[in-house]
Amino acid sequence: MMTINITHAISAHGSPITIATSLDGSQSVEIRSIVIPGAEIVVDELASENEVLKTWHENVGSVKSQMESIMSVNPASTMDVTYMGGVVARTDYSIGTTQGQAIVEKLQATWSNEIPSFTTNPSNLVAEYPARRPPYTNNSISFYNFEEPSNAIKTTFNATYQQYNPWYGLKFDTVTEDVLAKFVIPAKEMQRVDPTSHDDVVNKLPVGSYHFYARLHDKSNTVFENVDVYFSTAADIMETWCTENSYTFPYDKTDITIEPAILIWGCVYNTTNKTFTHIKAYTREEI
Repeated sequence: MMTINITHAISAHGSPITIATSLDGSQSVEIRSIVIPGAEIVVDELASENEVLKTWHENVGSVKSQMESIMSVNPASTMDVTYMGGVVARTDYSIGTTQGQAIVEKLQATWSNEIPSFTTNPSNLVAEYPARRPPYTNNSISFYNFEEPSNAIKTTFNATYQQYNPWYGLKFDTVTEDVLAKFVIPAKEMQRVDPTSHDDVVNKLPVGSYHFYARLHDKSNTVFENVDVYFSTAADIMETWCTENSYTFPYDKTDITIEPAILIWGCVYNTTNKTFTHIKAYTREEI
């Protein structure tokens, strides 16, 4: 982790700026400072420092390094690991891997009529996992299709969003054989459908470069109260945020192989209680 200094200054044009600089002075980024609304120009120093820290990690720091590492992974030969509560919670595999093919066979044996095909996109991911948090109650199989949900999927699960991210998930209960759909939506869409939850999440998240949401639907027009929030940030910021809020950091920090493979961070937000209930980290590696 590179240590940085953050300073406030006035640009040559007379505008307030906030600057993040490495201790040796070799790298820096600057932003136009965020000001408090009012007649006089008063810099919101905390907001400005958070924003320049976000910009630093996007352009120079660990978020940039993580994205460069992830882009080098072949999506058709991928293993995604989800960490939660300090341990591995789930491992997803590309459908073309040996592990992925075995899981796809189970999907085809029981749910062959659910969608036209589980294997149209080699980037699709599958996983088997136990019930670790609501609304899951039994062992399940997860399937992620890296295409925007079809009209048939939207209709089946009563999804009427105006914007969708270009992938979605299906969750198959291996006991009841019920199916849930996880629709991934951008932040602006979450703000439209549930502005109260959106704004509360934004106020509570650590400093990050972007975030988006996923909402679970069943076939009976139920949208579950637990919403997944995904975001990028630096590991040291995440660690501080977890400590300050008494959250369990998602993985073993003594394992130095995990941080370089971080794909994204996540948390489960309960829209009824307005609290984060589970904190997660996702890594991606090539098999």
